[in-house]
Amino acid sequence: MLRREARVTRPQLGRQLGLESGPTSDLVKRLSAAELICERRTTSNRRGRPTTTVHAHPSGPVAVVVDVRHGDWRLGTCDLDGTVRVIATGQHGGMTPGKLLARLQARVGNLMRSLDGRVAGIGVAVPGPTADNRLVHATMLGWHDLEVARVAPTPDVPVVVGNDATMAAMAEARLHTPHPHTLLHVVVEVGVGGAFIVDGRPTPSARGLHGEFGHLPFGDPGVMCPCGARGCWAAAFDVPAVALRAKLRAEPDSRAWLHRLFTDPDPSPEARETRTALAADLGRGIAGLVNALDPDLVTLGGLAAQVRDASPAGFERAVHIGLMKVHRDRPPGVVAALAGENAPLVGVGLSVFDRVLDAEMLARWATRGPVTT
Repeated sequence: MLRREARVTRPQLGRQLGLESGPTSDLVKRLSAAELICERRTTSNRRGRPTTTVHAHPSGPVAVVVDVRHGDWRLGTCDLDGTVRVIATGQHGGMTPGKLLARLQARVGNLMRSLDGRVAGIGVAVPGPTADNRLVHATMLGWHDLEVARVAPTPDVPVVVGNDATMAAMAEARLHTPHPHTLLHVVVEVGVGGAFIVDGRPTPSARGLHGEFGHLPFGDPGVMCPCGARGCWAAAFDVPAVALRAKLRAEPDSRAWLHRLFTDPDPSPEARETRTALAADLGRGIAGLVNALDPDLVTLGGLAAQVRDASPAGFERAVHIGLMKVHRDRPPGVVAALAGENAPLVGVGLSVFDRVLDAEMLARWATRGPVTT
């Protein structure tokens, strides 16, 4: 329940588990004694007994989580309820992937030692498709077939590696009330990605290479993408292409540069024209995905909301004219993501607990034994 819901009261917990108040109270007391959960009083203007919300225990198990982005990385912890604390950040521009993994392994090892046996596993979100804990390729970085699980300082620690956009989509799905049955999450960073979520989980695929929306042929068929395909949607959002179009000089921190471009209150005529074109490109692509997937809700992650807001009218028009008539009368809502910058860390942290949290792990935790695969 804590992994599925961003906020749970004790009465809600009982109803969801089919328990009366007495057994619910007993369950909460036992889990609290085991330092798995804790309770906090809620603030309410209603009369009567104040209720409490249930949270991860401050001394409970955690996942060590890493988010590797196109120019930087972030390291932190994720609790059972999805609460993330960022501990360290750094840049990796120009660094070889092997050197980056070695640096992250040292950082992860130091953090695990400081947590004194609380680590249930390690989760790593990466900017590209994954299979068997490997980064298959990160086209914009030129990385291929990378054994990301090498960040673990010892081989007996469970490791989950996931695409950053997919992990962000999992975090996003739990924040909307009521929970959408189907959610389309579209992310713009240095490229385009996302995921299609059904009941809080990404749809399965043959090899786990799903959600590569940026490599749909929505772009110029004359442009070769670093992924090997022609006409990829993401090619228009690649930093060198955007800089050339806007007649600007890109900076080493690509994401920060794109953010400033999309939010500049006084852009040059070329930058304004570029923003308008990219907003329309984003709208057309989302319309195509809605036609194909028929989601209940569309959420915009990363820089996607800034792209839309740089030219709202152009975005809305592109979505409208790209939708099939059957969708135009009742189109899904398109809203900015709620999960924020930590969404990949939340998603991959909860994925770690999905992997390891079972009766055996809880029994080991109760006796503070080591957590292994």
